[in-house]
Amino acid sequence: MQGKEKIIDDILSAARKTAAAMIDEATAERDAAVDALRAELEKSAAQAAEKTRAAADAVYAGQVKLGELESGKLMLKAKQDCVAAVYAAVREKILAQSDAQYLALLQKLIVRYCEDGDEVVAAGADAKRVTAAWVKKVSTAAKKKLTLSAARGEFAGGVILRNAKYDRDLTVDELIADLKDRTESEVAKKLGLCQ
Repeated sequence: MQGKEKIIDDILSAARKTAAAMIDEATAERDAAVDALRAELEKSAAQAAEKTRAAADAVYAGQVKLGELESGKLMLKAKQDCVAAVYAAVREKILAQSDAQYLALLQKLIVRYCEDGDEVVAAGADAKRVTAAWVKKVSTAAKKKLTLSAARGEFAGGVILRNAKYDRDLTVDELIADLKDRTESEVAKKLGLCQ
């Protein structure tokens, strides 16, 4: 029994290290994207401020309030666009990874979340990357029976693990949505969008 526990502990330890590395990498990517987008935000803020000044000069006193409200909407939209651009950049970076990096990420996710008998539904765009041979390799690594679905998903990247009970969505878009839910306020702070 101790051998099994050591193997389980080793697997859990490796998974924690992998998760920590993924978090560190995502944080570094996010920080780089934040720096790149800060200049874009300042430009958008300057444009929005200029529109606000022009509107205030052009309208009567009663319409100034309307201009301020419109400016607030423009600023909010600019802030939302900047935050969305960070996550779009992370999404594109994941999808543009080399085959080895991309498949390593998918393997980590599948090994972490799969159940015995799962069917792997891959993205249509990943037909050359996610093959039956690759799924067999992942199945061996996971020590669970996995098969590649003949059907391809209509999503950008990632996989869906399907079994008789439920589907587990590990698509890139779902991963980015989860990352956004967990880190959006922190990203907005780093962009200087929050007081």
